[in-house]
Amino acid sequence: MKNTKVNLSAFLLALAVSACGSKGDDKDTNQPDTNTMNNTTNTTSTGSGGSSGSGNVPDKMDDGSKPATSGGSGSGSNGTAGMGGMTAGMGGMDAMMAGTGGKMMMMDPNAPYPDPRGACTIDSGFPDDHACLVAPDPKVGMQIHIGPSDYNNPDEVNKYIFKPGMESSECVNFHTPNNEDIYYQTFELSGRAGTHHIIDTMYHTDVQDGGGFVACLDGGTGQNSDIIDNLPGASKAYMARTLVAPEYADLGRQIPANAASQADMHYFNFTDGDILREFWMNIYFVPKDQVKRTGSQIRGMGGLSWLFAPIEPGTDMVYQYTCPIDKDGSIVQLLGHYHSHGKRFTAYLSHAGGDREKVFEMYDYLDPKTYQYDTITTNPMFSDTAGGAVSGVLNVKAGDSLDWECHIINDSDTALTYVNEVKTGEMCNLWGESIGPLLNCVIP
Repeated sequence: MKNTKVNLSAFLLALAVSACGSKGDDKDTNQPDTNTMNNTTNTTSTGSGGSSGSGNVPDKMDDGSKPATSGGSGSGSNGTAGMGGMTAGMGGMDAMMAGTGGKMMMMDPNAPYPDPRGACTIDSGFPDDHACLVAPDPKVGMQIHIGPSDYNNPDEVNKYIFKPGMESSECVNFHTPNNEDIYYQTFELSGRAGTHHIIDTMYHTDVQDGGGFVACLDGGTGQNSDIIDNLPGASKAYMARTLVAPEYADLGRQIPANAASQADMHYFNFTDGDILREFWMNIYFVPKDQVKRTGSQIRGMGGLSWLFAPIEPGTDMVYQYTCPIDKDGSIVQLLGHYHSHGKRFTAYLSHAGGDREKVFEMYDYLDPKTYQYDTITTNPMFSDTAGGAVSGVLNVKAGDSLDWECHIINDSDTALTYVNEVKTGEMCNLWGESIGPLLNCVIP
């Protein structure tokens, strides 16, 4: 296995892309595992006639709803303990818990909301109706649905049918359903089996809805000057909703009214039957006056050089990249993305003083990892076989750099280029969210 570092400044100038240092090649990969669910079920425990608990609660949840201020009462000698208050039970401890007679039940901050999939009543005749999400109450959120509006209308269904053996990354035009500007912090997204990635982008120029799949206005690099911002997206079929840490309670993003948008949908069908390219995304509102800071999308795209210098069969190499940090701030989230020939994806924070800290790692392209860096999330520890990350707030300083690398083994008989093909293409892309520095690095 070899490491490669390449001085590509001249190439960057030739491409006229945004300034970011480089050390290698990359390409984009990810494949969803629809059997893996990142969910937590909030179950109640039993106790000896637990009574209603009480305690201090926040005025509002991040979706604008008012939490209960006390747990429900238990019943009988083996009654179910009271649940409901954000802080309930004796003394109001800092978690959802049972009433005074029951056992305390803590929420997992990494997956605080129950898995919402499977609650729809649709019967499309295609695989994975379980992926459907029920739309939120319009007072607290909105839903973006890309897929047939009527499963009994062949013209509608045919726009989204995907035949066996097909793979593509194409876009669908839509407008966001909000009639006025809204702000949000959290979301959940669920796509049918075959979802590899979804990149949702808002544009200044209007688009025409309802025409099926079209060419994308941006190739995924974020270099189109017509872009307003990105909407939430996905690196696998299901992206769970997460809690907001207290230090980021004032962090949010804006969605203009009825924003013209495109969904860049990379799907594949390695089955023997037809599937649908379809997803549902629920976005949860927060009050405008709550949002004091706006996060920026981290976009680290490596491996574009594979377009003209493919990864030849038999190659075993670590491709390395770096993105300079020009302002003080913090990294809120990181997400790795590569394809089936990717064996390890690692990200580091290199400090101006010379220290280098590993902050992110994953191995399985079928289960791409997303890690939060805050005071309420405990990320898994690093290991040689499973994904992991450091825990806690990840502060950065001007002069630091965000580095990442992908170990690629091309054990096929096909040269791999930077292309949206899970088995015959590769990528080494780092995504996420930052506060302060703008980390948009498109690197050959």
